[in-house]
Amino acid sequence: MDTMFTVEESNLICIFAGESRNEAIEDIERALPYLEDTDMAELSSRVIGKLRDMTDEEFEQLELTEAE
Repeated sequence: MDTMFTVEESNLICIFAGESRNEAIEDIERALPYLEDTDMAELSSRVIGKLRDMTDEEFEQLELTEAE
């Protein structure tokens, strides 16, 4: 798998991760208009781009664990 996620990106995916890659993308996109923090909006957009660039199979292989 070529796509690497930072800790912050992984945490965001954990918050929105659903049953599929597309569901995660849709959920993050749905939240974008409500983000007032520029950094969070940029992070979300970056994650959406990375999720779009990967396959469903790659998404299923992700080992996502929220960092504390």
